Parts: sequence; C-alpha cells; structure tokens
Amino acid sequence: MENNITLQQGLDLFQKKNKKIFKKQSISKKGEAFLLNHDIAHVIFGCNTTLYGEGVVKIWTTFGTTLSFWKVVNGYNEASAFSLFKMYSFTHIMKNIFRFLIVIPKTIFRAKKMSKPWPFSEYQSYLNMPISEIRKEFNIQNL
Repeated sequence: MENNITLQQGLDLFQKKNKKIFKKQSISKKGEAFLLNHDIAHVIFGCNTTLYGEGVVKIWTTFGTTLSFWKVVNGYNEASAFSLFKMYSFTHIMKNIFRFLIVIPKTIFRAKKMSKPWPFSEYQSYLNMPISEIRKEFNIQNL
C-alpha cells in the first residue's frame, strides 16, 4: 500500500480490495466497530488478509495498540472474526503458518519499539494524515 496516501484512502483501498471478506454477516454493533478498528490496524501496520497477515495484525494489535490482550480476544469473538479462518484452504494454511510462527518475536519486538501505542479505537484524528507520517510518529517499522 502506498505510504503517501491518507489513512482514510488506505482504508478505502483495503476494504475495496477485500470486498469478498466483507460480505454481510450478522454481527453486533460492537462487532462492526471492532472490525473497522481492525481494518485500520491492517492499514497502519501494513498487513494483508492472508493467514500470515491476519496473524501478524493480531500480534501488532495485542502488543502495539491501546487494546489489552483480553479486549483483543473479546473483540474478535464479538465480531465472529475467528470464523473467517474457515475460508483458508489447507494448502494456504501450510504455506503461511510456519512463516507466521517465525515472525512473531520480530513483530513483538517492533511493537515494543513503538514510541507510543496506536489508539485502536480513537484513530479519527489521523484519518486525513498520510500513512507515512503516522508510521513515523508512532515509530512503526513494518515487517
């Protein structure tokens, strides 16, 4: 994703690219809000929607945002997000799982080196800011 586009533009591109994932499913308002915040995290941390990208964004969210571990787990439950893993084929899982396991410590290390945690649900003031400036402000170093 382009670093010089705004966070809002990045979110729009991310959601357009992943339209098939965002098909209508019955979830609560809290779940919808969590998924929007989660999508923003995908954009900020530069994670795609492969099994690898989903795993990495969960690590970034847990260690690099204002959300606690249990709120992360509860948010994914509220949004029924764990059920999305059913869309991955066995081959896709095998291609990505070991790669993900190897990158966990690196992601935690980079999250801990951030200058401050990303405000998981309080990102509105950043929507018109270029992603590159946000990453610089928070010292976010993508993988």
